[in-house]
Amino acid sequence: MNREEKRQLKLDAILRHAAAAFMEKGYYKTSLDDIARLHNVTKPTLYYYVKNKEDILIKCEDVASVRINGLLDQVTACAGNGFIQLENFIRGYIEIITDDIIRCHIRHRGQREDKAARNASLKMHRGIEHRVREIFIKGMNDGSIRDCNSTIIAILLFDALNGISAWYRDEGELNHEELVQQVLLLVTEGVKNKV
Repeated sequence: MNREEKRQLKLDAILRHAAAAFMEKGYYKTSLDDIARLHNVTKPTLYYYVKNKEDILIKCEDVASVRINGLLDQVTACAGNGFIQLENFIRGYIEIITDDIIRCHIRHRGQREDKAARNASLKMHRGIEHRVREIFIKGMNDGSIRDCNSTIIAILLFDALNGISAWYRDEGELNHEELVQQVLLLVTEGVKNKV
C-alpha cells in the first residue's frame, strides 16, 4: 500500500469517527478535541487530515457525491426501462445512506458557514436530483412510469429515502433486505404505469 492509500484510509477512519460523534452528540457540541480523542490521535495530527469541523462535513459530502453519482452512472448505463432504473437506484441508494459517513452528510448538509461551500453543496444536490428526474422522464417516455411531475416526485423520493438515515441501524430488528423490499413496494407502486 502506497503513502496516498494509507493517508486515504486514515482520513476515512477519521471521517467515520467524526460522523459517529456528530450523529451522537450533534455537530455543534462535538469539538475537534473529541474527534482526536475518538481516533486516538493528537489534535495537530488531526489537522494534517482536516482543516476544521466544517472541512469534515465537506469531506463527508465529497464521499456522498462520489458514491451517489457513481450509483447513478451505473444505473443509467445498464439496459432497462426507466422503472427498472428507478428500482435499481432506490436499492443502491438505501445501501449508500445507511453508511455512517453518508448519514452524517444527510443530517448536517445545511450546516455550512462558508458561502462557497454552501453554494457548491446546493449545486451538487441539484445535479443529483436532476439525474433522478431524468430517470422518471425516461420511464414516462418508455411507458414504464405513469405520467407525473418528475420534480415533485424526485423531491418526495429523496425526502422519504433520506429520512431512513435518521432511524435505520444495521443492528436493529429490521434487516436491510426487508427495508429495501418495503421501500420498493411503497415507492414504486405509486409511480408504476399499470397499463
